[in-house]
This record gives sequence, C-alpha cells and structure tokens, in this order.
Amino acid sequence: MRIVLFTVIGAVALFGMWGAVARGQGSQGGSTAVQQAPTEKAAYFANEDLQSIWKDLEARQVINKRVLEGGSYSINIRIVKEGDAPLVHAKSADVWVMTAGTAIAITGGQLVGAQKRPNVDDEAGSSIRGGVERALKPGDVLYIPPGVAHGFKDVKGFRAFLIRFDTN
Repeated sequence: MRIVLFTVIGAVALFGMWGAVARGQGSQGGSTAVQQAPTEKAAYFANEDLQSIWKDLEARQVINKRVLEGGSYSINIRIVKEGDAPLVHAKSADVWVMTAGTAIAITGGQLVGAQKRPNVDDEAGSSIRGGVERALKPGDVLYIPPGVAHGFKDVKGFRAFLIRFDTN
C-alpha cells in the first residue's frame, strides 16, 4: 500500500510540475544542471529548458539526464532506444510518464541472461520470457515495482519523464 501511495504522490507531483510549466510558471534563466531536490520550496522546470535538454540528449546520443536529485528518488529525462536491455531493479520503483513517441512495454515474466550491473541495484538481460505486452503512447503512465522485469520494443521516438524512487 505504501508503494502505491508513493507512486501516486510522485505522479501527481510530476503532473503538477508539468502543469506549472505549461502555465508559464517555470524557472527563469534556463539552467539544465542537476538540481538537488529542495525541501522547503517547489522546484519548477520551464518547458523551454526541457526542450533544450531533449535536443541536447538527441544531438549527443545520450539517453538520460537527471534533472532532480533527491537521494532516494530522482526525476530523469529519458530517451529509450530500440535494443536497450531489459532490466529488473532490486529496491527501486519506476514511474514512466511518456511524453512523445510510441513503444511496446514488456513487463513481468523472467529476465533472460540476467547479469548484475555495477554500482546500481539493477540486473540487465537479453530479453524477457513470459512478460505482458502493452502499447504505450504520449500521456500514458507506466509503474514498475521493484523485482519486476521491464523493457521496451518497437520503439519509435520514445521520450519520457522517469521518476525513480527507493522502496526499501
């Protein structure tokens, strides 16, 4: 129950932040550095800053930019590519908020060829056996609890906000 509550809070916070950006209440000046999560004020991200980050990631062929670091949680701008390895996180949950493109999410089942990745709580594999497939489009939200295999296929222009938080 606690995990679901944190997931809902995280998704609401992200949508609230995005709504503030859309209403023009975002930050002035356009910093794209990783911001430490404030504890006594809100954090805002202007749409023009986010668009600059997307363009920079694409130009450099980089798939991730952390925009808010909270220690046990983070908000990342993510580009998913066809062929990215499926993962299982031991202690963290993901909330994916898709903003552009399409893909098929594969969740559950068994991670094939699982190998522990260094310095993270992840295992990566070559594929997922027996998972559930679901089409994703802009506006969709996908929650992945710890221990659940997840990956993507048929990826076309996949952009998302990824909220990751520790559950243990």
